[in-house]
Amino acid sequence: MRTLTEGIRIDSLMAEQLSRISERARLCGETEMANGLLGVVRQHRVAVLEGQGRLAALKEDYAALFRNER
Repeated sequence: MRTLTEGIRIDSLMAEQLSRISERARLCGETEMANGLLGVVRQHRVAVLEGQGRLAALKEDYAALFRNER
């Protein structure tokens, strides 16, 4: 679970940073570069959502497996 959480955190940070860089590129007139970066931002944001889904499923599985351990 820690590995998934860390991956989600990293993808989220990457999306945020690349979004900022994309905005700066757009302000500098580098529209093509900005659009390319936004494509990568989308990939990272999708990875965050997928990671969150996997983490939620893993937590459910863990809870079911160790229900009697509490």
